Amino acid sequence: MNELYPYIVAAHVTSVVFLVGGMLMHERLVREIALLPASNQSRMLGAVLRLDRQVISPALLSTWTFGLILAFWLGWFSSPWLQVKLVVVTALSALHGIQSGRLRRWVRDGSAARSTRGAGAGIVIAMAAIALLAIVKPF
Repeated sequence: MNELYPYIVAAHVTSVVFLVGGMLMHERLVREIALLPASNQSRMLGAVLRLDRQVISPALLSTWTFGLILAFWLGWFSSPWLQVKLVVVTALSALHGIQSGRLRRWVRDGSAARSTRGAGAGIVIAMAAIALLAIVKPF
């Protein structure tokens, strides 16, 4: 495990970067697309849907996979900091689900997806909390 640890951490961090970047980009693009005339929305919606399916969702899966591998191998599940982190990570995952669902409904039904109010700030705050918990391990 010792020789694999830095590679698994690197894979986990890389996945997190793609996940958070993608979620922030998704939120911003949905807001901008809603301002376009309906005739111009379709192509952009397809691009955001591809971003979600090809980048954000796989990044979410790999973030969870590498994170759980680390937690199991290092025996962190009894640590309070990890339990709190898992709550925040689960909330972030749920937000991604909400974003994806609204986008798919918009593509399917043509009814503009409402922006998830405050989602951008929520993503940034959640990431700051996750980083603090994972690096400092305050309790």
